[in-house]
Amino acid sequence: MLEKKIKYGVIGVGHLGNFHVKQLLNIDDVELIGIYDTNQQRLDEISLKYKINKCDSLNQLLESADAVSVVTPTTLHKDVTLLALKNNCHVFIEKPIAHTVDAANAIIREASEHNKVINVGHIERFNPVFKKFNENKHHPLFIECHRLSKLSNRSMDISVILDLMIHDIDLMLHMIDSSIINIVADGINVVSQNVDLANVKISFKNGAVVNLTASRISNKNMRKIRLFENNCYTSLDLMNHKLSKHYALFSQTTNKLDFKSEDVSIEKYDALREELRHFCKAIINNDISLSNANISAKALEVAIEINNIIKSKYKK
Repeated sequence: MLEKKIKYGVIGVGHLGNFHVKQLLNIDDVELIGIYDTNQQRLDEISLKYKINKCDSLNQLLESADAVSVVTPTTLHKDVTLLALKNNCHVFIEKPIAHTVDAANAIIREASEHNKVINVGHIERFNPVFKKFNENKHHPLFIECHRLSKLSNRSMDISVILDLMIHDIDLMLHMIDSSIINIVADGINVVSQNVDLANVKISFKNGAVVNLTASRISNKNMRKIRLFENNCYTSLDLMNHKLSKHYALFSQTTNKLDFKSEDVSIEKYDALREELRHFCKAIINNDISLSNANISAKALEVAIEINNIIKSKYKK
């Protein structure tokens, strides 16, 4: 158990890194000792905005920190994380864990060798709607996910699968305890050189089926999941924090199906703050389980397979 605050650093203070800094300043167990970014102008801006120390080099930050958030471009995750682990730091990595499965596995091996906590930032795991949903055991038969985003210039260097759909792939792997037996995927590129819109059907060994749709060329934002199991349909609106359940139960009295619906009360909170608190609690309790990272690596593997299936159709 740590008897003092966790000396914490943030590596990469762009769009997401800014939110990490903001939330870490509100966590009691954390002393934010510094930030680092290769973009000097952005580094100066965030340092001034939050009145926090800026480091001249990555090594300078790692030598002083107990833990770091890696919020760099995905292609840099492996090198930065391995360096942090070798400097005896616990590491929180923004999703995806890495740009290749080999890189993800290398990170997991290194974390195991150094006995360090490693968490990956799949923030929807901490969405208050999904957390509430997971309070009860579920046995999904069919899941439908829609994740739409308005057009922007962010993340155009990667496909919508690795940018958006990977969130739902990760949640899917948490909800269905079975192996994947088949993937059917289609997609198109509209405004970038990568897949901008994709639709995927995934079948599991236990009979469960998942349909995933992701688009970053929508006129609205949407993050919805519909889940069907025996006698129950659940709607999860991850963006607007709404959860509803709809039941069909056979009545012995009327000898008919009775239908009932309920809206579940959701306690709202900042999901990133809870995610970072969870990471800090793991450090304090020395919880070095790699299950978080292993599921993240599996989500990456599935996402890359989907991407490759679609890209192979481009070539035909």
